[in-house]
Order: sequence, then C-alpha cells, then structure tokens
Amino acid sequence: MALHRSTLRRLIAVVLAAAFLGIVVAPTQAAAWSGRYSVYTSHSFSYQHLNYTCVGASVQMMLNMINGTAHHSASAQTVYWKYGRDQSKHKPTDNGVDPVGWIAALEHFGAGDYTINLATRYQAGLRELAAAMRATGRPVGLFVDAGGHAWVMTGFESSADPQSSSSYKVTQIQVMGPLYPDGTINGKPYDPAPGTWLTADQLRKKFTPMQWKQAPEWSGRWVAVIPD
Repeated sequence: MALHRSTLRRLIAVVLAAAFLGIVVAPTQAAAWSGRYSVYTSHSFSYQHLNYTCVGASVQMMLNMINGTAHHSASAQTVYWKYGRDQSKHKPTDNGVDPVGWIAALEHFGAGDYTINLATRYQAGLRELAAAMRATGRPVGLFVDAGGHAWVMTGFESSADPQSSSSYKVTQIQVMGPLYPDGTINGKPYDPAPGTWLTADQLRKKFTPMQWKQAPEWSGRWVAVIPD
C-alpha cells in the first residue's frame, strides 16, 4: 500500500529530527523475561514399566517433548533402555544406564545432540542446566538419588534470562519422575508428578551428587545430561 505524500513527509521529518538529535530509533523490543521457562508438554509423561528402565522412560518423555508426541509403550521404553545399557561406559549392577548410555540413546533415537554436565557446586550447575535448556528449547536429564534414579527437568525459574545475562540465580525447577505416582524410596513417595515445580532447596534433597566408586570421573558431582 502506498503512503500518502503528507504521511511520507511527516515520517521523513521524524527520522531527520531523530538523526539530528542523536536519537536511535530501536526496533520492536523483545518480550520481557517472565521469570519462568518451560518445555513441558501435556501427554509427554510416561510411567516407568520396569524397575530398571527409569532412563528408558526418561528418554521416552524427552522425545515426546522434543517431537510433540505422546508415546508411552513399555516395549519402546525397553528398546531405549537396552540401547543405553549396551552403550554405557560403566554398567551399573542394577541393570541401570550411565550418562554415556543415556546420551547415546537420546541421540540415536532423534533427540539431537546431548552432553554430560558435571558440577561441583549446586547453584552453578543449575545455571548451566537452565542455560542449556533456554538455548536449545529441549529438556534436561537428571541423575537423582546419588545417581541411582533418573528424572527429567522440564523448566526453571530464574532471576534473569540466561539468554541475555550470565548473572542470575535459579530459584525453582520444573521436574517429573517416571515412577510417579507409585514409586517409593525408603518407604516414602519419591517421584514428582508431571509439571511439578520445586524450589532449588527442595530439589537439592533429591538431586544429589553421584556416588559411584566404579566411575570416579562422575562420583562426587551433580550429574546431568544436557542439550548441546
């Protein structure tokens, strides 16, 4: 649509005046940081069908969020678990999958590139997880219970946007565990429901440093698998 001449003259006058006064006319500003970011999707949760397939179920949930699907079959979980188990650097004695195997399964079945994140300080580690999620729009895998179980991190709340600031604190984390609602550890309910928000202090009681003598490169650190 052509501009009317009088309208065009007014626009030119405004631009010239701004240039004369040294004013920068900025483009439309980005939306303000709301404080929270989540990649959780409805129907992405999958229940862990066998007592050793927590990583298999977590892979299934992560693929559901990444691909916009709602797959929950026990047979697929077993395929993901077996592939991860076969690719694991260290094979846990409880039929589990280690970080190398979890990443191998994610990448083989179409989740994109992932890498192991190791943290010696809790809050610094949370910032790294949040930054990776914000940059890629993909979920994070957490080794909880000293490395004995797997959860999926689907969102976070922070004091600033990791995409535009390197100085921020992660205050809440959105998570879900594949044994919800039935799983217990030491007789107490353990896994959070889909979409659950925990404070950083609450998560710290479950997301604890891995304790595994067989894997000294990971033992004593908070371990996660993050999108790369």
